[in-house]
Amino acid sequence: MTAMDPIDRLAVLAAGLPGATVSRRRIGAPFEAVWRVVADLENSTPRYEPGVAEVRIVSRDGEELGLVVRDTSGGEDAMRARLRTGWCVMQSDTVVIAFAARPDGDGTLLAHLEHLRGVPGAGSVAKIDRELLAIEALATEAIS
Repeated sequence: MTAMDPIDRLAVLAAGLPGATVSRRRIGAPFEAVWRVVADLENSTPRYEPGVAEVRIVSRDGEELGLVVRDTSGGEDAMRARLRTGWCVMQSDTVVIAFAARPDGDGTLLAHLEHLRGVPGAGSVAKIDRELLAIEALATEAIS
């Protein structure tokens, strides 16, 4: 059986989360460079997510991660994550965040989902689009 394309998997996840906000962007950088940025949760996340001051990986068991995310106002949120090549989903009691990526010619198709639990439609496509632009800048900076 063929594995589901990660972008399609993210669309399925979004369908199960009413009010989830999803955006896609074709990034003009190789998949490996883009995924290196997304997968480097501790160093990259605060560089593209304006509300995040720090991400700490506090446990790791294969693809399963335990995270503590500190926001810019000092609040902390414990999150569970699954991280594998082309797929990252992180969730806490209040939020679900996911990334999916696949090669697209000489570039990368990257999709990003955000969902605030209990707050339908609270996500912002403009915010997610800004984050995708920042990831693109980080990925292309790494290859130049």
